[in-house]
Amino acid sequence: MKKAKAILFDFNGTMVFDDKEHKQAWDHFSMKYRGKPVASEEMEQAHGRPNKQIIQLILGDMSESESEKLSSEKEAMYREVCRSEGKDYHLVFGLEELLEEPKQQGILMTIASASIKPNIDFFVEHFQLDRFFDPAKIVYDDGTHADKTTMYQKAAQAIGVKLEDCLIFEDSLSGIQSAIKCNPAKLIAVSGSNKSLNYQSFPQVKQVIFDYRKHSLEELLSL
Repeated sequence: MKKAKAILFDFNGTMVFDDKEHKQAWDHFSMKYRGKPVASEEMEQAHGRPNKQIIQLILGDMSESESEKLSSEKEAMYREVCRSEGKDYHLVFGLEELLEEPKQQGILMTIASASIKPNIDFFVEHFQLDRFFDPAKIVYDDGTHADKTTMYQKAAQAIGVKLEDCLIFEDSLSGIQSAIKCNPAKLIAVSGSNKSLNYQSFPQVKQVIFDYRKHSLEELLSL
């Protein structure tokens, strides 16, 4: 079985379990613009999708400039919620220890996230991600990506590897579907905040993990 040579991470729901914080931010946003919180069905549809699509789901069609403005406002709400959490807002258990292994072994890795640039900057600063990743090579939602497929393509290019040599960590249904289109060497689902999803329905998913404890880099690369 082919061994992966590089690693691509999704971020939200994969490296940090922040469904609660995003739900609070979307509720604040929805209450402001339509007087009611976001329904659970809407959140399920929204998970893993770019903000522009989520805002259109909640408020309907609008101009590109208006959706960008509203997206920035919602994400500012999200960052404030995260800051208020203090130490309760942290990376998934076991992840920091796991990230030390590729760093020490010189294995290339980066992040492909549907988050916008101000959030990426916040994550890098808050979690000190520059210990493990080159911030300039992190791929984010810059408005040019229809889904995560092109984000993963750009992420692989950023670190100079082929997608078929990459291990991808994902959590959302839409993200996994996009990752499958990339035909990576390995695909691992992180299920900490999405235990209801039936990851086993995707034969391309090699393993489902709930956090990063008790998992070694060698084990995950060789699945």
